[in-house]
Amino acid sequence: MTGAWNTVGMLALGALGWFVTSFVGRPLRDFFDLRREVIHKSVLYDNVTGVEKESPDGHVEQVEITAEEFKRLQEAQNAFRDLASRMRAFALNEHLAVWLVKWRYDPWEASVALLRASNTLPKFGGARADAKSKLEQALGFRITR
Repeated sequence: MTGAWNTVGMLALGALGWFVTSFVGRPLRDFFDLRREVIHKSVLYDNVTGVEKESPDGHVEQVEITAEEFKRLQEAQNAFRDLASRMRAFALNEHLAVWLVKWRYDPWEASVALLRASNTLPKFGGARADAKSKLEQALGFRITR
């Protein structure tokens, strides 16, 4: 009878290990990989040129950019939108992992900030700077000192 309980115990321990690995460990690793990618893209596209410039008084003027700069701007927008969708999917699907990372990071707010970053990249100004700041705050990093 003791052997049967040992077998049941081992099976239960294996099931618990599988559960923790599948529903906590892997999603946590995915989050930190995604966070790393957000930081990478934030640094990579920090100096992307916009097509408009907003002055503090609200006046907006067009900025002439090259075709190559415009292509890079579009790449940055697409990259941030892709990251936003992946972060949003994490925030909505991985409840246990979200609960664990909420002590320091906010995946939902990060997805909102990534969408804002994507939408505000074409215009230099306060909204673009605010989106960058919110993203850095939600994921606990700074790309400039």
